[in-house]
Amino acid sequence: MEHTISSLVRGYLDTGNEDYFEQLQKRFAPLIKAYARKLYYLEYEDSLQELNIALYEAISKMPSLNNEYACISYIKKSVVNKFTKLYHASVKNQAIQAKCISLEDFDGRDYLHDYEVDNCISLLDLERILKNKQPSEQELLRMLISGYNDKEIAEKLGYTRQYVNRIKKKIWQPDSAR
Repeated sequence: MEHTISSLVRGYLDTGNEDYFEQLQKRFAPLIKAYARKLYYLEYEDSLQELNIALYEAISKMPSLNNEYACISYIKKSVVNKFTKLYHASVKNQAIQAKCISLEDFDGRDYLHDYEVDNCISLLDLERILKNKQPSEQELLRMLISGYNDKEIAEKLGYTRQYVNRIKKKIWQPDSAR
């Protein structure tokens, strides 16, 4: 005999028996899988896990077990709400990444600087800053942004560390203070 959704939820809440929850997962697997596939920014397994957590949370907080339709509707809405939150988080992350720039190291390695929007340097800002600098300052600034320390910069450019420090101080001075 196949149990109803409300009886499975009641059985899980009353006994804590995982078999009830597994049966609920099987019943809602098509819904969860359909929404997990739409969360393209997450790995499929991670999406499944997040949406199964939504199923668990819905069952734990279910207000009423008297109506079969109400139980199904409540669980469905919970899964869809979780999907919506995850989807909006992915859109927000994509917007942040779109505003950030990818800086290429001189070795050909690519470093993606994944900052919050407030700390993100746009490509236009970087070009404006570099345009007002001397060629040696531009090269040094590019290396600093790429993550090189003073010693590595000095070795690569053939300068002393003191000279690198002097250029760094000059770079951070406003143009009007020079």
